Amino acid sequence: MNSFLSQIFAMTSHPAARAVRRKPQTPPVGADWLALAKSPPDRTRTVYDPTGAALVLKKTDVLAHGGEGVIYKFAKNPAFLIKVCKDDTLRDARKLAAFRDRLNAMLALEECRNATFLAWPLMPVFDADKHVIGFVMRKTSGRTLRALYAPCQVRRFFPGWNRLNVTQVALNLVNAVQMLARHRVLVYDFNPDNFLVDPFGRVRLIDCDSFQIPGAGDNQNTFLTRTFTPEYTAPELLFHPELFNRERTPEQVRFSLAVVVYMILMSGLHPYAQCGGTDPVDNLKSGKCPLARRDGVRLPVGWFKSVSWLTPGLKHLFIRMFVDGHHEPLKRPMLGELKIELENFINVMRSSKNPNQRAILPEKVKRKEKTT
Repeated sequence: MNSFLSQIFAMTSHPAARAVRRKPQTPPVGADWLALAKSPPDRTRTVYDPTGAALVLKKTDVLAHGGEGVIYKFAKNPAFLIKVCKDDTLRDARKLAAFRDRLNAMLALEECRNATFLAWPLMPVFDADKHVIGFVMRKTSGRTLRALYAPCQVRRFFPGWNRLNVTQVALNLVNAVQMLARHRVLVYDFNPDNFLVDPFGRVRLIDCDSFQIPGAGDNQNTFLTRTFTPEYTAPELLFHPELFNRERTPEQVRFSLAVVVYMILMSGLHPYAQCGGTDPVDNLKSGKCPLARRDGVRLPVGWFKSVSWLTPGLKHLFIRMFVDGHHEPLKRPMLGELKIELENFINVMRSSKNPNQRAILPEKVKRKEKTT
Protein backbone atom coordinates (compact mmCIF):
# COMPACT_ATOMS: atom_id res chain seq x y z
CA MET A 1 0.00 0.00 0.00
CA ASN A 2 1.16 3.53 -0.72
CA SER A 3 2.58 5.35 2.29
CA PHE A 4 -0.07 8.06 2.32
CA LEU A 5 -2.86 5.47 2.40
CA SER A 6 -1.06 3.71 5.23
CA GLN A 7 -1.11 7.01 7.11
CA ILE A 8 -4.84 7.31 6.59
CA PHE A 9 -5.67 3.79 7.67
CA ALA A 10 -3.26 3.96 10.58
CA MET A 11 -5.55 6.53 12.18
CA THR A 12 -8.63 4.28 11.93
CA SER A 13 -9.51 1.15 13.84
CA HIS A 14 -8.61 -1.02 10.84
CA PRO A 15 -4.87 -0.67 10.21
CA ALA A 16 -4.73 -3.90 8.23
CA ALA A 17 -6.65 -2.53 5.23
CA ARG A 18 -5.00 -3.65 2.01
CA ALA A 19 -6.42 -1.65 -0.91
CA VAL A 20 -8.27 1.49 -1.85
CA ARG A 21 -11.07 -0.39 -3.54
CA ARG A 22 -11.55 -3.11 -0.97
CA LYS A 23 -15.23 -3.74 -0.36
CA PRO A 24 -16.19 -2.23 3.00
CA GLN A 25 -17.25 -4.36 5.92
CA THR A 26 -20.78 -4.08 7.27
CA PRO A 27 -21.08 -0.75 9.12
CA PRO A 28 -22.08 -0.72 12.78
CA VAL A 29 -25.69 -1.59 13.50
CA GLY A 30 -27.94 1.43 13.87
CA ALA A 31 -26.25 3.65 11.29
CA ASP A 32 -28.95 5.68 9.55
CA TRP A 33 -27.31 7.40 6.60
CA LEU A 34 -30.58 8.04 4.76
CA ALA A 35 -31.84 10.15 7.63
CA LEU A 36 -28.56 12.02 7.81
CA ALA A 37 -28.53 12.60 4.06
CA LYS A 38 -31.82 14.47 4.39
CA SER A 39 -30.45 16.66 7.14
CA PRO A 40 -28.66 19.99 6.67
CA PRO A 41 -24.92 19.60 5.92
CA ASP A 42 -23.99 21.11 9.28
CA ARG A 43 -25.41 18.12 11.15
CA THR A 44 -23.15 15.35 12.44
CA ARG A 45 -22.61 12.67 9.80
CA THR A 46 -20.98 9.27 9.75
CA VAL A 47 -19.21 7.86 6.72
CA TYR A 48 -17.14 4.72 6.38
CA ASP A 49 -13.69 3.97 4.98
CA PRO A 50 -13.04 0.96 2.67
CA THR A 51 -12.58 -1.30 5.71
CA GLY A 52 -15.94 -0.35 7.25
CA ALA A 53 -14.45 1.83 9.98
CA ALA A 54 -16.75 4.70 10.95
CA LEU A 55 -15.56 8.27 10.41
CA VAL A 56 -17.70 10.74 12.33
CA LEU A 57 -17.97 14.17 10.72
CA LYS A 58 -19.10 16.88 13.12
CA LYS A 59 -20.58 20.29 12.49
CA THR A 60 -17.37 21.86 13.77
CA ASP A 61 -15.35 19.88 11.20
CA VAL A 62 -16.93 21.65 8.20
CA LEU A 63 -14.33 23.73 6.33
CA ALA A 64 -16.07 24.66 3.10
CA HIS A 65 -19.09 24.09 0.89
CA GLY A 66 -18.19 23.47 -2.76
CA GLY A 67 -20.32 23.07 -5.85
CA GLU A 68 -20.82 19.34 -5.37
CA GLY A 69 -19.78 18.60 -1.82
CA VAL A 70 -19.02 19.59 1.73
CA ILE A 71 -15.40 19.46 2.87
CA TYR A 72 -14.63 18.29 6.41
CA LYS A 73 -11.51 18.07 8.52
CA PHE A 74 -10.29 14.52 9.02
CA ALA A 75 -10.23 14.53 12.82
CA LYS A 76 -8.12 11.36 13.08
CA ASN A 77 -5.44 12.65 10.70
CA PRO A 78 -5.16 16.42 10.13
CA ALA A 79 -3.03 15.89 7.00
CA PHE A 80 -6.16 14.87 5.09
CA LEU A 81 -9.67 16.12 4.35
CA ILE A 82 -12.94 14.36 3.57
CA LYS A 83 -15.29 15.57 0.84
CA VAL A 84 -18.88 14.31 0.97
CA CYS A 85 -21.48 14.86 -1.75
CA LYS A 86 -24.12 17.47 -1.05
CA ASP A 87 -27.68 16.37 -0.42
CA ASP A 88 -28.94 17.38 -3.87
CA THR A 89 -26.26 15.19 -5.47
CA LEU A 90 -27.09 12.27 -3.19
CA ARG A 91 -30.76 12.53 -4.18
CA ASP A 92 -30.06 12.86 -7.91
CA ALA A 93 -29.25 9.43 -9.40
CA ARG A 94 -27.71 10.94 -12.54
CA LYS A 95 -25.43 13.33 -10.66
CA LEU A 96 -24.41 10.64 -8.20
CA ALA A 97 -23.58 8.15 -10.96
CA ALA A 98 -21.47 10.78 -12.76
CA PHE A 99 -19.66 11.60 -9.51
CA ARG A 100 -18.83 7.94 -8.88
CA ASP A 101 -17.65 7.30 -12.44
CA ARG A 102 -15.41 10.35 -12.32
CA LEU A 103 -14.03 9.35 -8.91
CA ASN A 104 -13.19 5.86 -10.18
CA ALA A 105 -11.35 7.38 -13.13
CA MET A 106 -9.36 9.67 -10.85
CA LEU A 107 -8.48 6.88 -8.42
CA ALA A 108 -7.14 4.85 -11.34
CA LEU A 109 -4.41 7.45 -12.01
CA GLU A 110 -1.72 6.29 -9.60
CA GLU A 111 0.87 9.00 -10.36
CA CYS A 112 -1.75 11.67 -9.68
CA ARG A 113 -2.68 10.00 -6.39
CA ASN A 114 0.99 9.99 -5.43
CA ALA A 115 1.59 13.62 -6.43
CA THR A 116 1.90 15.68 -3.27
CA PHE A 117 1.07 18.88 -5.17
CA LEU A 118 -2.47 17.69 -5.97
CA ALA A 119 -5.55 17.67 -3.74
CA TRP A 120 -6.42 14.41 -5.51
CA PRO A 121 -8.87 11.74 -4.31
CA LEU A 122 -6.93 9.11 -2.38
CA MET A 123 -9.66 6.70 -1.35
CA PRO A 124 -13.46 6.59 -1.41
CA VAL A 125 -15.75 6.87 1.60
CA PHE A 126 -19.10 5.10 1.84
CA ASP A 127 -22.54 5.42 3.35
CA ALA A 128 -24.12 2.76 5.57
CA ASP A 129 -25.33 0.88 2.48
CA LYS A 130 -21.78 0.61 1.13
CA HIS A 131 -22.35 3.19 -1.59
CA VAL A 132 -19.61 5.67 -2.46
CA ILE A 133 -20.61 9.19 -1.40
CA GLY A 134 -17.27 11.00 -1.11
CA PHE A 135 -13.52 10.66 -0.82
CA VAL A 136 -10.43 11.46 1.21
CA MET A 137 -7.86 13.91 -0.17
CA ARG A 138 -4.73 15.66 1.02
CA LYS A 139 -4.99 18.86 2.97
CA THR A 140 -3.01 21.63 1.27
CA SER A 141 -1.96 25.05 2.48
CA GLY A 142 -0.41 28.23 1.16
CA ARG A 143 -1.32 31.56 -0.38
CA THR A 144 -3.20 31.71 -3.67
CA LEU A 145 -1.37 32.86 -6.77
CA ARG A 146 -3.09 36.23 -6.35
CA ALA A 147 -0.50 36.93 -3.65
CA LEU A 148 2.05 37.18 -6.48
CA TYR A 149 -0.04 39.60 -8.50
CA ALA A 150 1.08 42.70 -6.58
CA PRO A 151 4.57 43.61 -5.29
CA CYS A 152 3.16 44.75 -1.94
CA GLN A 153 1.55 41.33 -1.46
CA VAL A 154 4.80 39.56 -2.31
CA ARG A 155 6.63 41.63 0.30
CA ARG A 156 3.93 40.90 2.85
CA PHE A 157 3.46 37.17 2.36
CA PHE A 158 6.86 36.18 0.91
CA PRO A 159 9.42 38.53 2.46
CA GLY A 160 12.75 38.55 0.68
CA TRP A 161 11.39 37.19 -2.59
CA ASN A 162 12.39 38.69 -5.92
CA ARG A 163 11.62 37.96 -9.56
CA LEU A 164 13.78 34.86 -9.49
CA ASN A 165 11.56 33.36 -6.77
CA VAL A 166 8.29 34.10 -8.53
CA THR A 167 9.69 32.74 -11.81
CA GLN A 168 10.51 29.49 -9.99
CA VAL A 169 6.87 29.36 -8.89
CA ALA A 170 5.81 29.78 -12.53
CA LEU A 171 8.15 26.96 -13.56
CA ASN A 172 6.77 24.70 -10.83
CA LEU A 173 3.25 25.40 -12.10
CA VAL A 174 4.26 24.51 -15.66
CA ASN A 175 5.81 21.25 -14.42
CA ALA A 176 2.60 20.37 -12.58
CA VAL A 177 0.36 21.03 -15.58
CA GLN A 178 2.77 19.15 -17.83
CA MET A 179 2.71 16.08 -15.58
CA LEU A 180 -1.09 16.05 -15.64
CA ALA A 181 -1.12 16.41 -19.42
CA ARG A 182 1.00 13.25 -19.73
CA HIS A 183 -1.99 11.39 -18.29
CA ARG A 184 -4.46 13.25 -20.53
CA VAL A 185 -5.63 15.24 -17.53
CA LEU A 186 -6.23 18.84 -18.57
CA VAL A 187 -6.68 21.75 -16.20
CA TYR A 188 -9.86 23.66 -17.09
CA ASP A 189 -10.05 26.60 -14.73
CA PHE A 190 -6.89 28.70 -14.36
CA ASN A 191 -8.41 30.97 -11.75
CA PRO A 192 -5.41 31.90 -9.53
CA ASP A 193 -7.48 31.00 -6.46
CA ASN A 194 -7.20 27.35 -7.53
CA PHE A 195 -3.42 27.32 -7.00
CA LEU A 196 -1.63 27.66 -3.68
CA VAL A 197 1.99 28.68 -3.11
CA ASP A 198 3.97 27.87 0.03
CA PRO A 199 7.02 29.74 1.41
CA PHE A 200 9.32 27.40 -0.52
CA GLY A 201 7.73 28.27 -3.86
CA ARG A 202 5.97 24.93 -4.21
CA VAL A 203 2.63 25.00 -6.00
CA ARG A 204 -0.48 23.06 -4.98
CA LEU A 205 -3.49 22.47 -7.24
CA ILE A 206 -6.67 22.32 -5.21
CA ASP A 207 -9.62 22.25 -7.63
CA CYS A 208 -8.95 18.84 -9.12
CA ASP A 209 -12.68 18.14 -9.53
CA SER A 210 -12.77 20.68 -12.37
CA PHE A 211 -10.09 18.94 -14.44
CA GLN A 212 -10.77 17.03 -17.66
CA ILE A 213 -10.27 13.37 -16.72
CA PRO A 214 -9.90 10.42 -19.12
CA GLY A 215 -12.23 7.50 -18.54
CA ALA A 216 -11.06 4.29 -16.88
CA GLY A 217 -12.00 0.63 -17.13
CA ASP A 218 -15.20 -0.02 -19.10
CA ASN A 219 -16.07 3.66 -19.08
CA GLN A 220 -13.90 5.31 -21.71
CA ASN A 221 -15.83 8.57 -21.81
CA THR A 222 -13.80 11.67 -21.00
CA PHE A 223 -15.17 13.52 -17.99
CA LEU A 224 -15.76 17.19 -18.75
CA THR A 225 -16.71 20.27 -16.79
CA ARG A 226 -17.70 23.77 -17.93
CA THR A 227 -15.70 25.55 -15.24
CA PHE A 228 -13.62 28.48 -16.48
CA THR A 229 -12.50 32.03 -15.67
CA PRO A 230 -12.89 34.26 -18.77
CA GLU A 231 -9.71 36.36 -18.49
CA TYR A 232 -7.59 33.16 -18.48
CA THR A 233 -9.51 31.38 -21.24
CA ALA A 234 -8.46 30.69 -24.83
CA PRO A 235 -10.22 33.15 -27.16
CA GLU A 236 -11.88 30.51 -29.36
CA LEU A 237 -13.82 29.32 -26.29
CA LEU A 238 -14.99 32.85 -25.54
CA PHE A 239 -16.05 33.44 -29.15
CA HIS A 240 -17.72 30.04 -29.47
CA PRO A 241 -19.28 29.01 -26.11
CA GLU A 242 -20.60 25.80 -27.68
CA LEU A 243 -17.00 24.52 -27.54
CA PHE A 244 -17.35 24.21 -23.76
CA ASN A 245 -19.47 21.12 -24.43
CA ARG A 246 -16.50 19.42 -26.09
CA GLU A 247 -13.17 18.21 -24.76
CA ARG A 248 -10.64 20.96 -24.15
CA THR A 249 -7.53 20.83 -26.28
CA PRO A 250 -3.84 20.99 -25.26
CA GLU A 251 -3.58 24.26 -27.23
CA GLN A 252 -6.29 25.83 -25.06
CA VAL A 253 -4.53 24.70 -21.89
CA ARG A 254 -1.22 26.11 -23.13
CA PHE A 255 -2.80 29.49 -23.79
CA SER A 256 -4.45 29.69 -20.35
CA LEU A 257 -1.31 28.56 -18.55
CA ALA A 258 0.79 31.14 -20.42
CA VAL A 259 -1.58 33.92 -19.28
CA VAL A 260 -1.04 32.89 -15.65
CA VAL A 261 2.74 32.58 -16.11
CA TYR A 262 2.93 36.03 -17.69
CA MET A 263 0.92 37.55 -14.84
CA ILE A 264 3.19 35.89 -12.26
CA LEU A 265 6.28 37.34 -13.94
CA MET A 266 4.67 40.74 -14.46
CA SER A 267 3.17 41.28 -10.98
CA GLY A 268 -0.42 40.77 -12.10
CA LEU A 269 -0.29 42.58 -15.45
CA HIS A 270 -2.51 40.80 -17.99
CA PRO A 271 -0.79 40.08 -21.35
CA TYR A 272 -3.47 42.03 -23.20
CA ALA A 273 -3.50 45.00 -20.80
CA GLN A 274 -2.93 48.17 -22.81
CA CYS A 275 -3.12 51.95 -22.70
CA GLY A 276 -6.72 52.93 -23.29
CA GLY A 277 -7.90 49.34 -22.95
CA THR A 278 -11.03 48.14 -21.17
CA ASP A 279 -11.53 45.07 -18.99
CA PRO A 280 -9.22 42.03 -19.33
CA VAL A 281 -11.77 39.90 -21.19
CA ASP A 282 -12.48 42.52 -23.87
CA ASN A 283 -8.76 43.18 -24.23
CA LEU A 284 -8.15 39.45 -24.66
CA LYS A 285 -10.88 39.14 -27.27
CA SER A 286 -9.34 42.00 -29.25
CA GLY A 287 -6.19 39.96 -29.77
CA LYS A 288 -4.08 43.11 -29.49
CA CYS A 289 -1.05 42.40 -27.32
CA PRO A 290 1.32 45.31 -26.55
CA LEU A 291 4.33 42.99 -26.71
CA ALA A 292 3.99 43.12 -30.50
CA ARG A 293 4.47 46.62 -31.85
CA ARG A 294 2.54 45.75 -34.98
CA ASP A 295 -0.71 45.61 -32.99
CA GLY A 296 -0.68 49.39 -32.53
CA VAL A 297 -1.17 49.28 -28.75
CA ARG A 298 1.18 50.16 -25.92
CA LEU A 299 1.87 48.76 -22.49
CA PRO A 300 0.22 50.59 -19.58
CA VAL A 301 2.36 53.42 -18.26
CA GLY A 302 5.30 52.25 -16.14
CA TRP A 303 5.36 48.60 -17.23
CA PHE A 304 7.98 48.72 -19.97
CA LYS A 305 10.77 48.44 -17.38
CA SER A 306 9.49 45.04 -16.26
CA VAL A 307 9.13 43.77 -19.83
CA SER A 308 12.61 44.98 -20.81
CA TRP A 309 14.31 42.58 -18.36
CA LEU A 310 12.61 39.47 -19.74
CA THR A 311 14.94 37.41 -21.92
CA PRO A 312 14.46 37.80 -25.69
CA GLY A 313 13.46 34.13 -25.96
CA LEU A 314 10.74 34.50 -23.34
CA LYS A 315 9.36 37.67 -24.92
CA HIS A 316 9.31 35.98 -28.32
CA LEU A 317 7.49 32.97 -26.86
CA PHE A 318 4.80 35.23 -25.37
CA ILE A 319 4.38 36.98 -28.74
CA ARG A 320 3.95 33.62 -30.45
CA MET A 321 1.41 32.61 -27.81
CA PHE A 322 -0.64 35.79 -27.51
CA VAL A 323 -0.29 37.30 -31.00
CA ASP A 324 0.39 34.52 -33.50
CA GLY A 325 -1.55 31.98 -31.46
CA HIS A 326 -4.55 34.18 -30.68
CA HIS A 327 -6.50 33.14 -33.79
CA GLU A 328 -4.37 30.13 -34.73
CA PRO A 329 -4.16 27.69 -31.80
CA LEU A 330 -1.69 25.41 -33.56
CA LYS A 331 0.89 28.21 -33.48
CA ARG A 332 0.89 28.29 -29.68
CA PRO A 333 4.23 27.16 -28.20
CA MET A 334 4.46 23.79 -26.47
CA LEU A 335 4.74 23.46 -22.70
CA GLY A 336 8.27 22.16 -23.09
CA GLU A 337 9.28 25.38 -24.84
CA LEU A 338 7.76 27.48 -22.07
CA LYS A 339 9.63 25.39 -19.51
CA ILE A 340 12.95 25.87 -21.31
CA GLU A 341 12.51 29.64 -21.55
CA LEU A 342 11.61 29.93 -17.87
CA GLU A 343 14.67 27.87 -16.92
CA ASN A 344 16.83 30.12 -19.09
CA PHE A 345 15.33 33.24 -17.47
CA ILE A 346 16.12 31.81 -14.03
CA ASN A 347 19.73 31.12 -15.04
CA VAL A 348 20.13 34.66 -16.38
CA MET A 349 18.82 36.13 -13.14
CA ARG A 350 21.11 33.94 -11.06
CA SER A 351 24.22 34.97 -12.98
CA SER A 352 23.43 38.67 -13.40
CA LYS A 353 25.19 41.26 -11.24
CA ASN A 354 22.54 43.88 -11.99
CA PRO A 355 19.88 43.97 -9.22
CA ASN A 356 17.29 45.20 -11.73
CA GLN A 357 17.46 41.81 -13.46
CA ARG A 358 16.00 40.15 -10.37
CA ALA A 359 13.79 43.02 -9.16
CA ILE A 360 10.06 42.48 -9.20
CA LEU A 361 9.73 46.16 -10.09
CA PRO A 362 12.97 47.24 -11.82
CA GLU A 363 14.05 50.83 -11.33
CA LYS A 364 15.60 51.15 -14.78
CA VAL A 365 14.94 49.97 -18.31
CA LYS A 366 17.36 47.37 -19.61
CA ARG A 367 19.57 48.82 -22.32
CA LYS A 368 19.67 47.03 -25.63
CA GLU A 369 22.81 44.99 -26.03
CA LYS A 370 25.18 46.18 -28.73
CA THR A 371 25.68 43.87 -31.66
CA THR A 372 28.84 43.66 -33.76
